[in-house]
Amino acid sequence: MKNEHETKVIEAALNRICAHKLFVNSDIHSNLLKYLVEKALKEEELNEVTIGSDLYGIDYSENKNNSTVRSYIYKLRKKLTAYYSDAAAHETIIFQIIKGQYNLSFLDVNAYYKDQTSTNKSVTIPAKYLKLLGGFMLIAVLTVVIARTISAKPSFVWENYFEKNAQNLLVISDQFIIYEKLSDGKFYGITYPEINNHNDLIEYSQKNPDKIVKPTDYTLMSKMGPYTVKSLTQWFMSNASDFQLALESKLKYEDMQNHNILFVGQFKTMNLSKSLFLKDSKVFTTFKDGFKYQKEGTKKEYVTQYGNHQNVEYAMVSYTAIRPEKSILYFVSNNDIGVLATVRKFTDPDLLEEFKAELPDGATHFNALFEVKGLQRNDISCKLVALEVLK
Repeated sequence: MKNEHETKVIEAALNRICAHKLFVNSDIHSNLLKYLVEKALKEEELNEVTIGSDLYGIDYSENKNNSTVRSYIYKLRKKLTAYYSDAAAHETIIFQIIKGQYNLSFLDVNAYYKDQTSTNKSVTIPAKYLKLLGGFMLIAVLTVVIARTISAKPSFVWENYFEKNAQNLLVISDQFIIYEKLSDGKFYGITYPEINNHNDLIEYSQKNPDKIVKPTDYTLMSKMGPYTVKSLTQWFMSNASDFQLALESKLKYEDMQNHNILFVGQFKTMNLSKSLFLKDSKVFTTFKDGFKYQKEGTKKEYVTQYGNHQNVEYAMVSYTAIRPEKSILYFVSNNDIGVLATVRKFTDPDLLEEFKAELPDGATHFNALFEVKGLQRNDISCKLVALEVLK
């Protein structure tokens, strides 16, 4: 057990690490590090099962090969290495997780540097072996490049979208606009929540015969439209793929059948997409400007919370299949920030890998609810709060 002074030094170092840019937006790795430090201070021995049960509620009796903890420890070790590569000079104590172990240990910074230099001793290679070594190195480099090229292409979620000659359609939610004649005798563009297509307009006219309304030749979309188009274009181009564009108000049933579908936007303006969004969910429904979760007596409501300095919003990422060879991926929030944050999360290979680790092995389709905290309309965090595995 560490004395009080040593404990304070360790806690101060932990706070500095968790405030660093490598950790500040990564709750998973910050919480794991805090847990390991706490157990190390208590000198408790750890293993994969203990960590998985304590932190993530994993039942290893059902899946003994669950790799969640191994994946998180591996990435935490990499983050610590990156942190100390430019911060070690300002630290007096180093947190170390030896490869193949789960226990965290505390090293004096001088011992850490000594260990680092000991692994970098020079070796003299006879000149007659240099050409042979060069040939081996060239083969090794080519092998690594080829392997990285193959493995770098995301397969999780995006597999059907990045197939050769894949037919992809990006659907952007838009608000139906009507012309209404007001008291001054002029027509003005107006939106009504209950009018999202021409059929709604006809029904509205029949219920309100005293109003003079007619369709416009344009619709309205929020800023998430152009921003997501840009980021998704870059993502698809980097994976040698492409997509077509469609507005939700113009979407046709045959479009849904013939393409892999990407939807970005608000559920309150959905038309045809509404028939498929959360269709197979047993626990999620839309609720006000957010979502409701209900399962086995547990009921939670996730709606936007506005504050003076920070807003809390909720976004749903839903991945399923129209049919076996066609996928449909929804990024849905009634606020721009939720859509932008989740699209960014699922187009970042590292963040995508983090989310994949949250799913049980073999899971392919899911509904995932994220809490997005924003400051001045810029997303600063995107945290998974509820998950439903469909299969």
